[in-house]
Amino acid sequence: LARLARIAEITGRPAGALDYAEMFLVGVIDAALAAQNAAAAAESLGLGTVYIGGMRDQPEKVAELLALPQGVVAVFGMCVGHPDPARPAAVKPRLPQSVVLHHEKYSLAAQEPGIEAYNAAMAHFYDAQRMNVHGTWAVHSAKRIAGPQTLSGRDRLVEALRERGFKLR
Repeated sequence: LARLARIAEITGRPAGALDYAEMFLVGVIDAALAAQNAAAAAESLGLGTVYIGGMRDQPEKVAELLALPQGVVAVFGMCVGHPDPARPAAVKPRLPQSVVLHHEKYSLAAQEPGIEAYNAAMAHFYDAQRMNVHGTWAVHSAKRIAGPQTLSGRDRLVEALRERGFKLR
């Protein structure tokens, strides 16, 4: 939002809408879409990509490290590089369409068979990758949302965003 604030300043126009959560959300969506396009472009060139959500664990430190101005926050990072052919990476399974695609109405009940199928797919993935995950994907996901202590410091994200200049009205 810093760029829009600067444009408003340069043109002598008001920028009151930047104080609202809608504008922050639009910025996050724009960043995600740009990253998805960058990942597709990189992968078309034979490069590998990895998203880094940990950028939100300590947003103030990340902002300092990257010299970000007020009104800018890293919502995620992306690593781009050449995959090591000696260590081929597996592609993590994705949730079935029945879980993420809805027609006309959103239905939690309709997702349950797909979640069970995904539990099985992820169990196979965890085994193949020699990951030490206890319980199903659903249990692992539920553990991640048990409380603020499970959020890796992100429980104070709104506070950090406000410190970065986002009013989020």
